[in-house]
Amino acid sequence: MKIKNNLYTVPDNRDYTVSSVPDVKILNSLGIFPGAVVRKKKKYGLGGPVLINLATRELALGKDVATAILVEEAM
Repeated sequence: MKIKNNLYTVPDNRDYTVSSVPDVKILNSLGIFPGAVVRKKKKYGLGGPVLINLATRELALGKDVATAILVEEAM
C-alpha cells in the first residue's frame, strides 16, 4: 500500500501522482486533478510556496493549497 502525504511535506525533486485535491476550480483548470503527475521542485522556507512542474508549466502553490493536495510517490 502506498503512503499518501500532502504536497507540502513530501521531499523535493521527485515525481508524485495526485490522489486528492481540494474543491478549488482553478486547480482543475491548471491540470491538478487526481491521477495527474507533478514534480515537486522546491519548498520555500518560512511557510512559503511550493514550486512544481506540471507538464510544460512551472507553478507556485501556496502552503495552504499544497497542504490540501494529497500525493503518492510515482513509480
